[in-house]
Amino acid sequence: MNEQVRYRIDKTLLKEAGKVCASLGMTPAQAVSMFFAQLVKLRGLPFRPSEFAALDDYGVTLEQARRAEVEARRELDADEKQGKLVEFKGRLP
Repeated sequence: MNEQVRYRIDKTLLKEAGKVCASLGMTPAQAVSMFFAQLVKLRGLPFRPSEFAALDDYGVTLEQARRAEVEARRELDADEKQGKLVEFKGRLP
């Protein structure tokens, strides 16, 4: 038997999570059910809480990742101004 529940979730977070769920072929309700199932099975969170857990895998700090992101954005902006960026249409030239 299913139970209807209500939670307060940030509107922007809900919208972004909905997009991710759609890209995975599931509904947000299915994702929440999967999360709860894993929570119960593991008797804990099914992931390690972190701002960006993959950073540990690459051996970098969050600050290093942020600096790399800023530098990449700077390079992309410069390339765009110089007309070096090409729109990807699903095939490589």
